[in-house]
Amino acid sequence: MRLKRLFVAAVVLLGAGNLMAQQMPLIPVDKNVKIGRLDNGLTYYIRHNAYPEHVASFYIAQKVGSINENDDQRGLAHLLEHLAFNGTDHFKDNDLQEYLQSIGVEYGRNLNAYTSIDQTVYYFTDVPTVRPTAVDSCMLILKDWSNGISLTKKAIDDERDVVHNEYRMRMVGQQRMLERSLPALYAGNKYGYRMPIGLMSIIDGCNPETLRAYYRKWYRPDNQAIIVVGDVDVNKIEAKIKELFGGIKVPANAAKVIPVMVPDNDKPIYVVDKDKEMQFDVILTMMKNEVRPDSLKGTVDYLIENYIKDVLSSMINARFAEKANEPNCPFLQASAGEGDFLISRTKGAFQLQTVAKSGLTKEALEAALLELKRLHDYGFTATEYARAKADYLSSLEKAYTNRDKMKNEQFTSQYVANFIANEPIPSVEDEYKLMNMIVPNIPVEAVNEYAKNYISESDTNLVTFAMLQEKDGNTYPTEKELADVVAKVRNAKVEAYVDNVKQEPLVAQMPKAGKIVKTSENQKLGYKQYVLSNGAKVILKKTDFKDDEVRFMQSIRVVL
Repeated sequence: MRLKRLFVAAVVLLGAGNLMAQQMPLIPVDKNVKIGRLDNGLTYYIRHNAYPEHVASFYIAQKVGSINENDDQRGLAHLLEHLAFNGTDHFKDNDLQEYLQSIGVEYGRNLNAYTSIDQTVYYFTDVPTVRPTAVDSCMLILKDWSNGISLTKKAIDDERDVVHNEYRMRMVGQQRMLERSLPALYAGNKYGYRMPIGLMSIIDGCNPETLRAYYRKWYRPDNQAIIVVGDVDVNKIEAKIKELFGGIKVPANAAKVIPVMVPDNDKPIYVVDKDKEMQFDVILTMMKNEVRPDSLKGTVDYLIENYIKDVLSSMINARFAEKANEPNCPFLQASAGEGDFLISRTKGAFQLQTVAKSGLTKEALEAALLELKRLHDYGFTATEYARAKADYLSSLEKAYTNRDKMKNEQFTSQYVANFIANEPIPSVEDEYKLMNMIVPNIPVEAVNEYAKNYISESDTNLVTFAMLQEKDGNTYPTEKELADVVAKVRNAKVEAYVDNVKQEPLVAQMPKAGKIVKTSENQKLGYKQYVLSNGAKVILKKTDFKDDEVRFMQSIRVVL
């Protein structure tokens, strides 16, 4: 009963925006993952998972990315990621790729990496684990990625053109506009100048020692996590991690990874850009807010907060979908939800994305903002919330029912997020039990209070970014015109949303039953076929891929 009272109290405190996290129960950590930390700071996550059998996934995650670059290193975090595949202490030149391909690990599909703002992750998946030597070799590759990437001058020079090609492929339309608009969107902040792809001038002209300096400074065990999930012996993997990584030293006075904070903006920020490769006019309207510190994500109130964010987004997006179906709606689609402010994890934002119909950019923004104002002023209805809550609990039930059929990557992604951002990792069973206890005690009023706090009516922390299609004959709204739209909506009077839900059965009266006139069975493909008295054919096939799923498909043959 005490736990239940805490949940109810949490809802009240959430609504008031004054949650006392230290009073809440801790989120239990999944007992099936072995988590450890070596004396040098290396973190590891190991989990036995036999679905599918005889394969495993190997990851190394780094708590560093492009935000850790100096001005003369912009793009080198990404270049370094490329070079991890082009020579290490134990795998020269392309030997690493060739070895993994020899055991069935395909480059691109099973072997890859990514560089982000605040993280860099290398991985290979579906590694056969029947041969212990293959597992040992994969652990050695992780060790080399940790502190044994060769970074020869030849490898660096050879890879410059590869990064150039990637830049040409990625820097299109929306991405190109984002890169050139970031300095204005993050006025005076480092985030405005740290897109992971970097500057090609630095990629072309960097001295190899500048890249090596980044590698030596940041690629250290105290910034790294080893993640191994699959059909492996957990104790043997742990012993191998201690053997390979335990002797790596962290330099004295090593640089600390310090989060880059994003300041508030007292005045609204409006940025308008256009590009010939844009297919539609897209407007992002963001209302910045404070994020929960990573250190405060370990208590149950964080699960409550995430639940409220989920159902809030689900309900407002259902309204947008309904609005978009109206003949005179000026937007093709719109969506809204709470998340990170653009590329920074240190600042949150309630974000509205509007895709306008051609020539109706201002009208589309106005219509979408009016829906947010309607939500702010009146909240969601009880019937909307009942549907969203049922959908959430249904998805929770589905995950619980299929908890024994979770693939390796469903776990590895959780462990990367736990290491980088301290995201909780409860077991499916624990989350199922907790949320089934919590959700029925969260009223629609708590969700509405959250929505009211997210949807700001102030110019403070307001950011609007319009990415428009450049085309002959098009006219484009100015920054002032977008500001005028915002002001107009704030002064508008809106009516409460009416949920025209019908409380009636799907089929009011069951039709007269027919008969099965013929039954046959296909032994080779494993299905039965029934022919009904009305001529319809029904094919039934039993599968065990998922424990709670039945799929229906109808096929109609039309003869012209």
